[in-house]
Amino acid sequence: MRNPNALKWSDLKTGIFFLLGLGFAAYLGLVIGKNSSLFTGTTIVKVLSRDVQGLAENNFVSVSGKKIGTVSKLDFVTNNDSLYVVAELKLRNEFAGLVTKDSKATIRSLGVLGDKYVDIMTGKGPSVEGGDFISLESEDGMAELTGGANEVLVKINELLDKINSGKGVAGRLVSDEKMGAELAETVSNLKSTSAELSALSKKVSRGNGLLPKLINDGELAKNTEQTISRLNQTAEKTEALMAKLESEQGTFGQLHSNPALYNNLNETLTSLDSLLVDLKKNPKRYVKFSVF
Repeated sequence: MRNPNALKWSDLKTGIFFLLGLGFAAYLGLVIGKNSSLFTGTTIVKVLSRDVQGLAENNFVSVSGKKIGTVSKLDFVTNNDSLYVVAELKLRNEFAGLVTKDSKATIRSLGVLGDKYVDIMTGKGPSVEGGDFISLESEDGMAELTGGANEVLVKINELLDKINSGKGVAGRLVSDEKMGAELAETVSNLKSTSAELSALSKKVSRGNGLLPKLINDGELAKNTEQTISRLNQTAEKTEALMAKLESEQGTFGQLHSNPALYNNLNETLTSLDSLLVDLKKNPKRYVKFSVF
């Protein structure tokens, strides 16, 4: 009779296969978790940075948006008393030839708050070899965006404080009801004035008065311009004539500015008037008739 406690070969085989299955499953989990391939070789390249911006192991690496590998390791190093992070990029050999020694890597984000990844822009040099370093360029990431937003918020808060305290025109508009009412009245008046000007413009363009005709009738406008020109010339001639009359060189000017001449002329006219009166009364005294 067989001992029931004896280990059967079939049970032993089952246990061995079970352990092998567990090991294979663990290996698959490790490979899949690291985004690695089972059947292709890899090439390791490195980048050096002061700040990896939240980049983590197992994040993917791409060229022109296509995944070609993963971030396999992140380590601290010290250089000239400065702390750096070395990121090892595990590239699949089928794509490693695309990465050149003068390539430039950039840490980017998947969306605004997505995971980080490394995007490589290839150059024109020879392909990288295992262990080569490629340059890493910084990108305006979320930290810089947040910093800019914080600066904007600070300025907005300062502006709101000034407005609430009544400083500046905006502050006075908020705190001074009288100024706000005056501004509203001014705006209303401007609207009314604008409406009136618009109505006047329509009347001018469509009306039958002189102004619409001057605007729309070119011949009338030309005639009006000529008339105004003639009036200007007449005014100039009149002004010149008045200047001559007022000048002391002319008779009128002498009469205006020389009292003696005016008095003599006045006496002469008076004597002449007396002579004419006497001639009418006593014509025989001055005119003699003889009859043959």
